[in-house]
Amino acid sequence: MKSAFGNVLLVVSFLLQVCSAHAAQDILTVTPEDNHEQINSAVDKAQSSIEMVMFHLSDLESVDHLIAAQKRGVQVRIILDEKLVQKGSAAQIKDHLVAEGVDVRSSPPGFSITHEKAMVIDKKTALISSINLTRNGAFTRDFGIFTSDTGVINEMGSVFESDWSNSSMQLMPPTPQLSNEKLAWSPVNSKEKILALLDSAKKSISLEVENLGSVEVIAMLQKKSREGIAVTVLVPLCVEGGMDQKRNVPFLKDLAASGVKALAAVSPYTAENPYIHAKAIVVDSQAVFVGSENLSHNSLDLARELGIIERQPDITAKVESIIKADFRRGISGGALDSASCN
Repeated sequence: MKSAFGNVLLVVSFLLQVCSAHAAQDILTVTPEDNHEQINSAVDKAQSSIEMVMFHLSDLESVDHLIAAQKRGVQVRIILDEKLVQKGSAAQIKDHLVAEGVDVRSSPPGFSITHEKAMVIDKKTALISSINLTRNGAFTRDFGIFTSDTGVINEMGSVFESDWSNSSMQLMPPTPQLSNEKLAWSPVNSKEKILALLDSAKKSISLEVENLGSVEVIAMLQKKSREGIAVTVLVPLCVEGGMDQKRNVPFLKDLAASGVKALAAVSPYTAENPYIHAKAIVVDSQAVFVGSENLSHNSLDLARELGIIERQPDITAKVESIIKADFRRGISGGALDSASCN
């Protein structure tokens, strides 16, 4: 009798653990408010493994946290963008990490870029974000989501192992079979999932992103606006890096012609007026997308990217409130042409 009762207790305990795991709340991190503190703290808590994919890694403080984890016995593996690490400070940081015992590989050159900003810690916690670990986090708008969702972690681990193994593959490497409904991977299914999310809107779409340019995404936003959906888009007036800094402006004008509230953020950039590097979409105040994907052809069709679609009310509300606050600082209409890139 005692044995049977003990077995019942074990089953109940197991079920409670499973339910607790499924009920675990995801956590939002936001820059510039949080800078990299939550990410560095997560690295500090790692006990066995860190698997990171990072486009830009130049924040020396974050580098030190990763090295410290390696030195206390954590297996740290990092994939960095193959083109960026060929020269300059990115190459120096890669060499420094390797010299300190961190296992670093360049990303598969078959992707146009590896723009993903993500990690899995101890195979228990994952981060999906638009946050580069750079020194300008103090004045850059970005979002990241920490999750303990087992399905998310397993799929991220599978793709990481594939990209790790295929790091020298010149052609675009294969992506393992994807099935997680939350995750959006470029160049495989992110465009399809983002378009479906936008098309599901019944009342409103609020988004901010660094780069526009996808013909399909622009057409979808115009379509939803013509259907009477309140669509608001915010991008930086002047995109950092590259020759054509005001490349977003023609897309903003096309969107405005379809009734979209098309806005641009302008410098000088500060903690109170951050540069819009985020890639975030909120639909009907119910669903939120956060990830590394810009809404451009390169990002959705050619690069390695990762995003997540969540429906956790507190995260959705927080991202939406921040985006709406950023909207209030945007310019539109004729001001787009008269404003300059300094």
